[in-house]
Amino acid sequence: MSTVRSNVEQELRQLERAWLDAYEKFDAEAMDRIVADDFVITFPNGGMQTKAQLMKMVRGPRPPGGAPRLFTEETQARVYGNTVILRGRVVSEMQKDGQPQREESRYTDTYVQTNGRWQVVASHLSAVLADKKK
Repeated sequence: MSTVRSNVEQELRQLERAWLDAYEKFDAEAMDRIVADDFVITFPNGGMQTKAQLMKMVRGPRPPGGAPRLFTEETQARVYGNTVILRGRVVSEMQKDGQPQREESRYTDTYVQTNGRWQVVASHLSAVLADKKK
C-alpha cells in the first residue's frame, strides 16, 4: 500500500471517529463540517435522513439518558482517488429502562474530497441479525 493511500485511510478513519463524536456530543458545528450538504443516510428499516434533518436532530433536545456511545469495528477502507468508501460494523451502546442495550449495524460510508476537504456524502446501515442456534 502506498504511503499516500495509507495516509488517506488514516485521515478518513479519524474523520469517521470525529463524526461519531459529533453524534455523541450533539456537536452541530462538527456535524456541519463533516457532513456534505447533499448527504443522505439510509437506515435498516428503509427510512432516510438528509443533512437538514440530521442537523435539526443534533440541535434539538437531547434524548433522555443522553446519546448512545458509538464505535466502529472491522472497518475497511477503499480509496478511489478523491472518493473513499469505509465499511464495517457500527456499534451503539446505551441505557434503556435502566438496562444496558447494544445495537449493531453494518455500515457503508462514502466520503468525497472537494476543495481539499473530505466530507461524508452518503451512509447506509444494515441490521446485524443475531446468529441463530441450530
